[in-house]
Amino acid sequence: MLVAELNGGRIDAFSAERGPTYNCPKCRGEVVLKKGRKIVHHFAHKPPTDCTWATGETRAHMEAKILVSNALKVRGLRAEVEFIVNTLPGDRRADVMAWSPKGLQIAFELQHTSIGLDEIERRASSYASAGIAQIWIPFLKSNVWDEGVPRHGGWFIERYSPRTFERWVHGFNGKNGMWMYDPKDKAFWLGRLAGHQSYVEETTWYSEGGEENYGGGFWKYSKRFKELTLEGPYGAEDLLIKVSSRRAFSTSGYNWPAARIANLVPA
Repeated sequence: MLVAELNGGRIDAFSAERGPTYNCPKCRGEVVLKKGRKIVHHFAHKPPTDCTWATGETRAHMEAKILVSNALKVRGLRAEVEFIVNTLPGDRRADVMAWSPKGLQIAFELQHTSIGLDEIERRASSYASAGIAQIWIPFLKSNVWDEGVPRHGGWFIERYSPRTFERWVHGFNGKNGMWMYDPKDKAFWLGRLAGHQSYVEETTWYSEGGEENYGGGFWKYSKRFKELTLEGPYGAEDLLIKVSSRRAFSTSGYNWPAARIANLVPA
């Protein structure tokens, strides 16, 4: 975790110094400050602990939160990592919370690992109910660079198998597409999904009565695969924030709330 409590207040690992007693914001148990030249400054629970506040946290995820927060601060905005939103279910932290000059809250959710559909829908609805604009940014899977080819200055993957939450994020953003993060180069890409068609070869066979039958010979849309087009890369400092609104919408598999959406726009 990047933030701990000190004397009832919040303090981030970069500002903290060794010596004081720091506590976990969730369980209030003691945490230890970890600082070094080759690690991301962070706090870790003193063992033993059963607190799940930092479960599954990765270096890449912590680095991404710091990158986004710092880019926002450079633009003169207030930004805090791991900001607690009391209205959220379960894990109540926004990866990064920013405030516009007019005071609008904007939650950045950087999704390094898969998140369940029920959870992302609950969190999105909670943000919407609280009047908080939101943007969900999936991490790019490393295999996109092996499975794709350059196209129009960007990258194209003909057979991409999107994770369920990526399908949700793309649908949530509508025509804006979805911003994705490459942890290797610390860069952002604008991703757009489109239907992928595969050809069903024509076949023939004979029935028991000797009658010849035909099948195939047509193109069909794949349920598993999509085409993914990536535009970029962009540095965090190259992107501005634009907030818009969307209506609620549901399909047989997905639910999107009426909400304020934060979209990134190249400067």
